[in-house]
Amino acid sequence: MPQVEINDEIMEAKLGEPLLTVARRNAAHIGFGCDGNGLCTMCECRVLEGGDQLSPLNKAEQAWLPDARVADGYRLACQASVRGKGPIRVLTRVEELRRQLGALLNPPAGTTSAEQLRPLLTNLVMINWEHLGRWPFNLLSTFQRLGPVRFLWPFNDTSQFLRDTVRVSERMLAGRRPAAGETAKPKEDEGGS
Repeated sequence: MPQVEINDEIMEAKLGEPLLTVARRNAAHIGFGCDGNGLCTMCECRVLEGGDQLSPLNKAEQAWLPDARVADGYRLACQASVRGKGPIRVLTRVEELRRQLGALLNPPAGTTSAEQLRPLLTNLVMINWEHLGRWPFNLLSTFQRLGPVRFLWPFNDTSQFLRDTVRVSERMLAGRRPAAGETAKPKEDEGGS
């Protein structure tokens, strides 16, 4: 069974499974506002290793991700599926921003908050600027791909969406993280998405 490392945690995956599904099943820190429909881009992540083990870029990703971000290894976790058994390592956008904010509030030794502010602001500005630069074509393409109903109400299973949101939030608030090399495993009653 393939393994995926998301935000420094090793998780079991299945061939054909989107990265978002792996992350949600394990309550990893990831955004998923549109419930995996390639509409919100909150699940954007940077593939640090194993991009060749993922499905090719699809129309949803082409509509939302600028060439520069694709070149830097960014993908939409709801669209990028595991297709190989080799190592895959990703950092989610929300975790990347959380780490940058943490470095700003508690600078690493030998640095200052002022030095940590620039990477965070650059990341925030570039994310929004690059996505706005593709407007309105990204929205029109998404509307055409999803249709009006799914575009306006993207949730596949509202109760599962809410359960996953609560699980991820609780985990982040509790600060629970598996030890290095420990595989995150969901509880039997929580199921996957």
